[in-house]
Amino acid sequence: MRIMRKLAELAANAKFRIKLIVSYFLLVSFIILILGFAYYQISAGNMLSNVRESLGNVVLNNNQLLDEKLQNIRDKSEVLPIDNDLYQMITGADPADNESLMKADRRITQSLFKYFGGDESIYASFILTPEYTFGNMYRMFVTPDGFFNSALYRKATMGQGDLVWLPTYPFAESLGEPDMTNLSFEYSRLVSAVKELNLTYIDDNGNFHTLPRAMKRPVLMVNLTPDYIGRLFAEYARQSEFRNLSYGIVDGTGTIVVHSDEKRIAEREPPSWLGEAINRKQGSFQKVIDGREMLISFGSMESTGWISYIEIPVEDALYDLKALRLYSILFLAVMLMVSILLAYLMSIFITKPIIRIKKAMKMMERGNFHIHIPEKGRDELGQLTRMFNTMNGRIQTLIEENYASRLREKEAELMALNLQLNPHFLYNTLTTMYWIAVENNQHEMSRIMLSLAEMLQTSTRNKNETWPLRTDLDWLDKYIYIMSSRFENLFSVRMDVEEGLLDMEVPKLFLQPFVENAIIHGFAEMEHGGEIVIKGWADDGMVLFSVQDNGSGISREHIDKLKSGQVRSTGMSNVEKRIQLLYGPRYGTEIYSSEGKGTSIRIRIGRQPGSQDTQDRTEIQ
Repeated sequence: MRIMRKLAELAANAKFRIKLIVSYFLLVSFIILILGFAYYQISAGNMLSNVRESLGNVVLNNNQLLDEKLQNIRDKSEVLPIDNDLYQMITGADPADNESLMKADRRITQSLFKYFGGDESIYASFILTPEYTFGNMYRMFVTPDGFFNSALYRKATMGQGDLVWLPTYPFAESLGEPDMTNLSFEYSRLVSAVKELNLTYIDDNGNFHTLPRAMKRPVLMVNLTPDYIGRLFAEYARQSEFRNLSYGIVDGTGTIVVHSDEKRIAEREPPSWLGEAINRKQGSFQKVIDGREMLISFGSMESTGWISYIEIPVEDALYDLKALRLYSILFLAVMLMVSILLAYLMSIFITKPIIRIKKAMKMMERGNFHIHIPEKGRDELGQLTRMFNTMNGRIQTLIEENYASRLREKEAELMALNLQLNPHFLYNTLTTMYWIAVENNQHEMSRIMLSLAEMLQTSTRNKNETWPLRTDLDWLDKYIYIMSSRFENLFSVRMDVEEGLLDMEVPKLFLQPFVENAIIHGFAEMEHGGEIVIKGWADDGMVLFSVQDNGSGISREHIDKLKSGQVRSTGMSNVEKRIQLLYGPRYGTEIYSSEGKGTSIRIRIGRQPGSQDTQDRTEIQ
């Protein structure tokens, strides 16, 4: 938090040009980084998609080639059970006669060569009976006792006449030959296909013969090397540009049949993703293996049901993006340098008018108001310059007017001193006339004289713009008495003002012009029955007054002309201006009237003169 406060303080105290450069730099940097990141992600996604598709095609093609060869072996194995010669050779061999077995071996070996000898991928093939192993023993030797006691034989019987593929196994151990374990073989591990042969025979008479029930069914065993199974994958790995590519073939139990690392062949630890691959049969996914994200493409072999796969680290698949990353960094550096230069030039362009205004303000601070900034452009800065020039002109005018106003005030004070006796002379004269009227029993005249004298005395004694509402209403009451004496029986006046408002300060004589207008204009065509209602009340932070009459009213057109100034009303205009000067522009007067239905004047003033509402102020933060 302390670091953040320090940074905020530095930012607040930095010059505007520095702020502009930094903000532009950060904005451009943010945009470039976002675009670079988005471009990198899209490129990485496309590249991974291409690699995934390429690996998937390799797995699919290799599986198809392997399936074709293995299916060929299966097809040939399907012919053996109905081979008449093979049936006669197996049934005709005498287990107790070695010469008979040797003759049968030569003929069966030739028959096996006829079926499987042309295929170089087949390492060795045999037909085994409990008494003898028929086939070429040149590459490997399989004893009947060891085979018929091995898991290979059990798998063959479980196949019930179908060809069963068995994953890589050490044949010395699997065939029950512990003495051969320490011997060296061309291939220590083999892949085998076994099939129990249910031999049949059809004689010349069309009779169908099968092997005797007491006779154990012979078993076909075809052996392939793991190198042959994984040869296509090994060739792709050698030619591939991926440095850490690995491949493998796994059977349904998780036993590794082929692997790029020969040490892992025959392991029984299935990959964690094997179950998902068996369910999907074909596809690819990304998995984290030993803390490393790997891209794996896999496919199921139709002939064996085994899963073949190729996996590479994702980072290897995206290796070519390193150059793109480098180019992106260089592009970012160049763009940032260009952005700094542009930000600097732009800051000069933007701050130059502000600097001019700053210099002009310093000159104004020293008292020099006769300055003018050249106005260029119509943008916000141009408008600011024009507003400054206008403001400076107004300040200069106000200074001159204020100076002239003070001179006039001095002159007025001198005139007031010279004419100080005049109001007292008028007041004394009215008082004398009052006593003369009293002596001559002119009571109405005496009261008018007294009211006029008191009005004059109240007005001359109070030099302020405001006085208490109580004083204003008392003055208005005397004015109404004089006017009612002048217009006898023409109107009546009713006042309804809240008691709590009587001591508040109000503009002097702010109600009199409206009462006078009601009497002079509103009741001009009436002989009697005029009524004036004066009300005053507080409402929502302001004080409202109304002067309502039942006179002839004012037309809408005439009201509009009054508001626009086309028709002058000196009294009403004077009150409006004084209220707004004392309380602010949101206060003033409103006229509600229609012809023949009377007029209502609404007056809004504040609680205290000279303190305007916060709504009328504009503060610059």
